[in-house]
Amino acid sequence: MKKVTIRDVAKAAGVSPSTVSRALSTTDRVSSETTRRIIGVAERLGYRLPSVEEPAAGAPAESSSHLIGIVVPDVTDQYAAAIVHSVENECFGHGYGLVIAESRDSVAWERMVLEKTMSLVDGVIMVAPRMPNPVLRDYADRHPLVVTNRNVRNVTSIVVDISTGIGQVADLFAVRGRTRVTYLSGPNSVWASGARLRELQTACERKGLDVVQLWPGEPTFEGGAAYVDKYLEDPTGAVLAYNDAMALGFMARMRERGFECPRDYLIVGFNDDVTAQTSTPPLSSIRMSANALGVNATRLLLRRMAGGVTEDFASYAAVPSSLAVRDSLGGFRGNPKE
Repeated sequence: MKKVTIRDVAKAAGVSPSTVSRALSTTDRVSSETTRRIIGVAERLGYRLPSVEEPAAGAPAESSSHLIGIVVPDVTDQYAAAIVHSVENECFGHGYGLVIAESRDSVAWERMVLEKTMSLVDGVIMVAPRMPNPVLRDYADRHPLVVTNRNVRNVTSIVVDISTGIGQVADLFAVRGRTRVTYLSGPNSVWASGARLRELQTACERKGLDVVQLWPGEPTFEGGAAYVDKYLEDPTGAVLAYNDAMALGFMARMRERGFECPRDYLIVGFNDDVTAQTSTPPLSSIRMSANALGVNATRLLLRRMAGGVTEDFASYAAVPSSLAVRDSLGGFRGNPKE
């Protein structure tokens, strides 16, 4: 069978080869719509990106480093730090050290640090990677790799089953008389942001609630605050944020504008960080066990490294979620729209 080239992908997608190269190496430099089209064409044609050099025929296998790597978007993020902590404990329990790298929420930087990390370790865990699926599959074919917080076909992946937690959110919004829910999206290159939106739409449809999406935004305190002006153009009185940092930023900016939670709106975040428990009012949040995610990801990677994860292995696994109900879902007495 003829090998699919970057020119084949470009021709089928109706773009230049250089655009294909940029889209598959860093989505920061090509529009999201064009990137999605190129990735779809690449997957359909079976294009394989030459991201890592193949070992020379007959080359001896490298000896074990007894190190595992983990790549996270932001080492200061509380949820990512909790995953790292659980991975480190599990690694040490199996005689492995841990190398920690940060992708800085950049596809280009993520790819660079992954290649550097792979040269040092026996296997890698990637937390919420942003690289396109074909690139991740290419790396996984060449080196033991497990992806968390994202489901990538043909790559060992572990995610949080958010259906329970989001279902509880929709139930409580409906009980409190809401008819519409606003979703504060994360970056459009992050798989989890789209997955949370789709699950929210499904849960709200069952309850007869409409979903209003505001996007894309940065998964930070400042990113949440930046959504307020857009929200106030069409307030719904019920908000689900991509993560706790965004929810807290949204609450702070709303307070500056004279709106209080839960008097004027209800809000829920994701991750159940310590800051959610200590905010004013305390933030309701969907709890996703970072410990379970980290432990299971490490065990899957160890199996992969030992050759125990084969093509027959179901590459998708999930850990449960639940809703921590706090005062941000309390009594409701108004709406900025009223």
